[in-house]
Amino acid sequence: MGLTLDMPTLRFYTTSGCTLCEQRLAQLTPIAKRLNYPLEVIDIMDDLSAEKAYAECIPVLVRSDRKTPLSGAFDAAAIYRFLT
Repeated sequence: MGLTLDMPTLRFYTTSGCTLCEQRLAQLTPIAKRLNYPLEVIDIMDDLSAEKAYAECIPVLVRSDRKTPLSGAFDAAAIYRFLT
């Protein structure tokens, strides 16, 4: 399955020292790769609007074609459901 031009992009919001974020990113990365999703990892401390929006609920996974993000203590199964 190749990357298509209309493939949604993923943005994973995290911050330094967030153990839960590190765990979720480790789960997300192979799933996103397997499903051919482009993945951008964003530290909320480098993005003021992201910090305001997500500081209390990281990790946050945003899909460009959906309004509702996936946040908090989600697991690999929730990631897979969110992406399919």
